[in-house]
Amino acid sequence: MARQILLVDAVATNRIVLKVKLAAAFYEVEQTISAAEALEQVRRKTPSAILIGGLGDASPVELCRQLRAIAATAHCPIVVMAAESDASARIAALEAGASSILDLPCCDALLLARLRALLRGHETEMELRMREGTHRALGLSEAPASFDRPARIGILAEERRGLAGRLRELRRMLPHRFEMMSPREVFHPLTGPLGRQAGTGPDVLVIALDADRAEVEMQILPDLRARTATRHAGVLVLAPDTTGPLAAAVLDLGADNVAPACASAAEIALRIDRLTTRRRMADRLRSTVQAGLRAAVTDPLTGLFNRRYALPHVTRIAERANRLMRPFAVMVADLDHFKKVNDTYGHAAGDAVLAEVARRLRDNLRAVDLVARIGGEEFLVVLPDASDRTAGDTAHRLCAAMSEAPFVIPGGEAPIRITISIGVMIAQPARDGGPAPEDLLRSADAALYEAKAQGRNQVELSRRPAA
Repeated sequence: MARQILLVDAVATNRIVLKVKLAAAFYEVEQTISAAEALEQVRRKTPSAILIGGLGDASPVELCRQLRAIAATAHCPIVVMAAESDASARIAALEAGASSILDLPCCDALLLARLRALLRGHETEMELRMREGTHRALGLSEAPASFDRPARIGILAEERRGLAGRLRELRRMLPHRFEMMSPREVFHPLTGPLGRQAGTGPDVLVIALDADRAEVEMQILPDLRARTATRHAGVLVLAPDTTGPLAAAVLDLGADNVAPACASAAEIALRIDRLTTRRRMADRLRSTVQAGLRAAVTDPLTGLFNRRYALPHVTRIAERANRLMRPFAVMVADLDHFKKVNDTYGHAAGDAVLAEVARRLRDNLRAVDLVARIGGEEFLVVLPDASDRTAGDTAHRLCAAMSEAPFVIPGGEAPIRITISIGVMIAQPARDGGPAPEDLLRSADAALYEAKAQGRNQVELSRRPAA
């Protein structure tokens, strides 16, 4: 689907020229000539980005404020284009919600590079918001913390004295940690000042390019995106020229934003604050993805792994056992007469029993052992490097852990006794890969039924090979 750009400019010539440039880059362009038309348009259809030029009925700054007050465009990338933008005008636009300021005239490459950089960041933010909404609907997420730790801001400049004055002002304006850094300190954070504090790279990097060596110095940008310590850092580049191919190249090489080298401390502070917010949102996105993955393989009641995780893990254990020529044990455990618990005391009591069973299983197994809930009251236990004797001893210990201490249930007058039956299958190493995990479970399950038939609260070892 093509990205849609809303172009707002009262001058017809400007709109025509910009539409030709954007259409050549495969953007769909909608045009409006006033702030009023723009506000009406975004209520009908939300654009991917908005470009604001000269207006007759409002200032670009005022239109920015109005757009940010509308839910559909509250987070949309907005570029303010100005023929002359002094420091105070840029600060006013940024404070009003502009994502970027584009000084005119500028080359086509810079316009498109600005859009690409803004849309990359915007799409990350939208993905986060969508995932957070889904996780909230499923009850899997908590509200973001109201307190954020101070961000770590690295200032990278060959000529450090040129930023010294502004650095002092930045420290007064923002509650973050600022450190002057060399390229070596950036790429090896454990040896740098930020690394000594946190063991990680900076949250945001501000890179000041020297006018005579800018094309050489900006080659650090691809390396920043390729290194683990700096891959996700926000990057602001202070460039000697922000209207030509240099600024375009800086953005396409991986910078998130570019500002004039002479920018005031107030403007730099606004841009750093914007990048810090984006970095934190990206970190939350990655955390959300990891939480989703954990939820997909975890049983919510017991906190144990579920069947989706357990079977592939058994395959990995089997591969290791076959490589090292060591046996391993597969156990299927099932609570005895569990239906009576639910029928007599209710499902809340049954859930409490299952959670306590899971805890006792974990407490009586090694860290290397796998324990998973694979059915209603059925559990899977896998012991790497386990002989018949080791597996038998472990299974009897698990039975004792259930039967010897009664279970306290919510609302119950007295604790109740719960027992468990276990079927054990010893998987011998095989050069040909051996049986599939499902076959191992089937053999252990057959042994479980034999244990049940012999009176329950029993351990039965499978005497036949897996199918």
